[in-house]
Amino acid sequence: MRQAGDRAQLDEQERLFLGVVEQLTRPLLILSRMSEAALTDEHDTTNQWRTAQVLSDTALRLVESYSLSLRIQGKLTPLTFEPVTISSLLYDTAERLAPYARQYGIDIELDTGPRAQPVVADRVVLQSAFESLGQVFVIAQAETEQRSQLRLSAHRTRHGVIAGCYGSAATLGVDSLRRARSIQGNSRQPFQQLVNGPAAGVFVADSLLNTLAAHLHVARYHNMTGLATTLQPSKQLQLV
Repeated sequence: MRQAGDRAQLDEQERLFLGVVEQLTRPLLILSRMSEAALTDEHDTTNQWRTAQVLSDTALRLVESYSLSLRIQGKLTPLTFEPVTISSLLYDTAERLAPYARQYGIDIELDTGPRAQPVVADRVVLQSAFESLGQVFVIAQAETEQRSQLRLSAHRTRHGVIAGCYGSAATLGVDSLRRARSIQGNSRQPFQQLVNGPAAGVFVADSLLNTLAAHLHVARYHNMTGLATTLQPSKQLQLV
């Protein structure tokens, strides 16, 4: 019989659900405190409510991404594979992350290069994965003493197109992700090398990418460390 609070006995999806809930606690607590402050300040609430909107939108999108993963795994939502322009997708992801990043003073840099050809994927799933991943990297960069850029990057290799999130704050080793996966749900900080918290966005992204037969891995690119995935180019458009 399962004991209450015994994370070791939770299955993978239950552990991820617990991580999502814990990650949402932070923005919801901030929203609660801001609401209290706004009620007592009749002259300066514009910035507070703008911040509240950004935090609530970001938290909502994490929940929606996790829900999308569950719907796909439960065969309630079908995948739609099509050629996806990775540079365009990362640009849209950066635009969606920008308001959240600005709250923490983080700049987002795009680095896709001219040779990052279209890949075969479900665009909604892929963008949800990168946005969930980017949320964690924003916090990771914000927690450093010297805040730096978050880089969304894609580049062509002989294995396919490698796309991911990178930051100078990350000190991930090749076994970091494997260890984090093994203790996810059993530790409040499975990704201590990256962020002070549950890093639920990483595991939501990992779950979404798994539905596309893609996987997260630790990667280095241009002297920055991050988490990336390898995507297969669209054969139909390789010669275009």
